[in-house]
Amino acid sequence: MAISDEVEVKTREFQITQDTIYWIIAGVSAVLLVTLGIIDLVSTEVDPNTGETIRDFITILDINDFVILAIIVMVGIPTFLIIYREERRQSRIDENLPYLLREISNAQRTGMSLPRAIQESAKRHYGPLTPELRKMSSKISWGIPFSKAMEDFQDSINTPLAKRAALLILEAERSGGNLEEIFEATEKYVQSLLDLKKEREGAMKPYVYIVYAAFLIFILVVVILFLSFFIPFGSANISQEQTAGIFLLEIDLDTLEVLFLHMLAVQGFFSGLVAGKMSKMSVKSGLMHSVVLMFIGWFAFKILIQPDNPLITLNI
Repeated sequence: MAISDEVEVKTREFQITQDTIYWIIAGVSAVLLVTLGIIDLVSTEVDPNTGETIRDFITILDINDFVILAIIVMVGIPTFLIIYREERRQSRIDENLPYLLREISNAQRTGMSLPRAIQESAKRHYGPLTPELRKMSSKISWGIPFSKAMEDFQDSINTPLAKRAALLILEAERSGGNLEEIFEATEKYVQSLLDLKKEREGAMKPYVYIVYAAFLIFILVVVILFLSFFIPFGSANISQEQTAGIFLLEIDLDTLEVLFLHMLAVQGFFSGLVAGKMSKMSVKSGLMHSVVLMFIGWFAFKILIQPDNPLITLNI
């Protein structure tokens, strides 16, 4: 195995180990939160006569809150530390790819051979592309065929746009032709795809805002229902005589509280996935939106709705 291959393998092993550590941290944190919730549930004592809580381990949180926070932590830590890092790396690669192809094409036009042109281009900084470019340059200088070095380069950078560009170069090189013109044409093609991608993301931003606005409206509807309907009727003592025996309205506020809290969590999770799919064409990207929306829904519920002890009281 060549030295560059050993370095590449070690780098990937380190990255996998780092990602595993992130998942372990997320899992342990989620387990700790659920454990605290169970301890709080077990240690809670309620007066059987009055129904009031006598002793509570953590007053402002209950088992449902701990479970929601555990889900947020379990999804949020890997999302922001792994998925965001990988998306940022791929985005930087795609942004620097046209500049790299242009430099190689310009160097060849001055009369340099392809290995020499790649070596000269590798002296510049192209973000995450630079180490991969230098590895490809070393492989070509060692006598490895250009097609094999290009395939390894394609596998290393592993972005859809870079794979398309590498495939175009490989097919053109196999069919024969002027490599400098091939690199120049590929650079224009990649740049056009990047422009289309930015245009599409810009066009989809308003729809992402609509997803957030719809979720906030959903929270507002839940708040209004609780404060103007469920809590007043649940706290009122309405007998059958007062309603002429027609109906007896019984509302269990605790059950409704858990129900609507779960509804907010589910709505926030799937709304985030939709937002990510529309903006980045990736469900994994939507996990970041899901974490944000779930936290907004949980926080709004705790400060506005919770019948026992809301942190903020609204006069509706």
